[in-house]
Amino acid sequence: WHFLKVCHERGWLYKGNDSMPWCPRCATGISNMEIVTEGYKEITHPSLYVKLPLTERPNEALLVWTTTPWTLAANVAAAVRADLTYAKVRQGDDVLYLSKATLGVLEGDYTVEAELPGRELLGLTYRGPFDELPAASGIEHRVIEWADVSEDEGTGIVHIAPGCGQDDFALSKQFDLPVILPIDQFGKYHDGFGFLEGRFAGDVSQAVFDSLEEKGVLYRVQDYQHRYPVCWRCDSELVFRVVDEWFISMDELRPQIIEVAKKIRWIPDFGEAREIDWLHNMADWMISKKRYYGLALPIYPCDCGHVQVLGGREELREKAIEGWEEFEGHSSHRPWIDAVKIACPECGATVSRIADVGNPWLDAGIVPYSTLQYDGDRSHWDEWFPADFITESFPGQFRNWFYAMLAMSTVLERREPFRAVLGHGLVRDENGNEMHKSKGNAILFDDAADKMGVDVMRWLFLRNNPANNINYGWPAGDDIRRSFFLTLWNTYAFFVTYANIDGWQPGANGAGSSAGRSDLDRWLLSELHQLVADVTGALESYETMAPCRRIEAFVENLSNWYVRRSRRRFWKSEDDADKRSAYDTLYECLVTLTKLMAPFTPFFSEDLYQNLVRSHDASAPASVHLCDWPQADASLVDEALAADVQLAMRLTSLGRSARSKASIKVRQPLPRVFVKVRSEAEGDALERIKPQLLDELNVRALVAIQDESDYLRYEVRPNLPVLGPKYGKGVAEIRKAL
Repeated sequence: WHFLKVCHERGWLYKGNDSMPWCPRCATGISNMEIVTEGYKEITHPSLYVKLPLTERPNEALLVWTTTPWTLAANVAAAVRADLTYAKVRQGDDVLYLSKATLGVLEGDYTVEAELPGRELLGLTYRGPFDELPAASGIEHRVIEWADVSEDEGTGIVHIAPGCGQDDFALSKQFDLPVILPIDQFGKYHDGFGFLEGRFAGDVSQAVFDSLEEKGVLYRVQDYQHRYPVCWRCDSELVFRVVDEWFISMDELRPQIIEVAKKIRWIPDFGEAREIDWLHNMADWMISKKRYYGLALPIYPCDCGHVQVLGGREELREKAIEGWEEFEGHSSHRPWIDAVKIACPECGATVSRIADVGNPWLDAGIVPYSTLQYDGDRSHWDEWFPADFITESFPGQFRNWFYAMLAMSTVLERREPFRAVLGHGLVRDENGNEMHKSKGNAILFDDAADKMGVDVMRWLFLRNNPANNINYGWPAGDDIRRSFFLTLWNTYAFFVTYANIDGWQPGANGAGSSAGRSDLDRWLLSELHQLVADVTGALESYETMAPCRRIEAFVENLSNWYVRRSRRRFWKSEDDADKRSAYDTLYECLVTLTKLMAPFTPFFSEDLYQNLVRSHDASAPASVHLCDWPQADASLVDEALAADVQLAMRLTSLGRSARSKASIKVRQPLPRVFVKVRSEAEGDALERIKPQLLDELNVRALVAIQDESDYLRYEVRPNLPVLGPKYGKGVAEIRKAL
């Protein structure tokens, strides 16, 4: 209410009319954004071509086309494009005008008598298709200019009904055209429309055809399939109605909102450009809705022309002259608030609140103020405003939630309502299609939670690039479970099994120190602390994909390099320092992983934590979610050792690939492996990792290659499909030169 009052005081709040999408079944308006994000379907409609006889030219007519027969009763004009070429066509006793590029719509033989630019048709008048109806009485139908007239479909002459379309309504203001309002909120024709009165607009096509044919102006009817807007709630086809609504003017406010939007960190970066693009191109903000339940708009217009906008319940109580007792104790919704009346300060008349309720985005946009006691404890509001971070789906919220918060915060405080926003794409099915119950491809949350597991669901979403849509389904969940969760679980199970067999207890060998540990242990601790640093930094920057994938890579190396190369250390019977070091190292990694993963996979992490930590240490925090966040120890990060092991893993992978290509299994020993590295530093490392490489590849000797030409031969061949068309016979000489 305070926001609306400020807008009114600054002259930005006004009442106007506009043509908007309307659901006759729900009896309510549908915002353009709801149509963009939810509501188009391929629908087949009967389209028709109608002759509109010219007043100044007997036996000559404009030929127009429409896919909405119900709108013809509200026709007031026909639009052409001034620079298009139109044809004057004789067909039997008729002379028709249509654009030259659309002559193919004519049926039968015809003769083109002349060609003319569209501007020569401007200003001509014609008889309307339903001039006999009382609602059309006195209407002068004329030809107007419209730059958006297209020849892609139709006849290049567009039927204009300002009461039935947004573009048509805008043209009515530009050319001062009359506006005929044919239907009510339920899609039924008003009085004054003769044989159409009381009938539903979607049911009158045949009656319209019959009437036009009887008058001799129906040229042709055919089925036409096109994308048509439908209601996202009930799936009914939408119509367009002109309704009186309340708006906030954006002319002065727009540059201020853009200034505020630029202070915010948008993730991904393109979010800022999209929001500002919307702000540059958006129309005035329609804030009212023709509904019963919703935010009551505190607007009190008097018949004398004076309008009051109240700023809160306290002001309403002070100004109420009746109905306060009935309202007090209830929420600010209908019907209770409608009982309250106030006095007009100009003429003293009793004034009621408008019946309209607010656009739901008013509720959503004011949240940073309404939930933080902006109009009460301002010190509390100052402490918590603005929000550090919000997140929502990008496609729709540039025009909805993000925009509403920006607009309202700009009006009230001229500052940003949040410091950072993470926008994400949409959830599609496994094939990239939109999910719908009617299609049978929708996955309900409860079903997915039971079958896939909530931690798998969370990981699937969090590891995805938020800027992209995600293909979601059972195969994707199974892949994550096998490739990541099962790998980590098997590593955990390996540790628990052998720790129990050996009676190992944590802390007995100074866990956390790298002193006296093997290179393999020191490498894993180095990787662990680098992981902690990377995950921490990413989360502090509101990134989830990068830390998820870093954790996945760490778990893969933990399982397939560290554990695999350390198995003999766990299996051996003697309880020596090396075996204890292996237990200490693996335990530290698993416990740290549970803490790093807790925000991502709260239940999986809790399960591991309870067994690894709480089962033997009752003094530890009761939950992994009560633990301190792991801290990276830079002194344990050994970049040189990490590079050596990375080289060993890469060469091992290449060597095994070579064995596989030659169909020689790893268990068959080979005399030598030949290696060519990429740099002098890698050459130095090759000697250090030699024992690991010989063991991994089951070879007896390693030979470093200095010159690969002893093993490889390069051939350069002409790309004939490219060179042939360009050089022709010259290709033979090119081939010889190569």
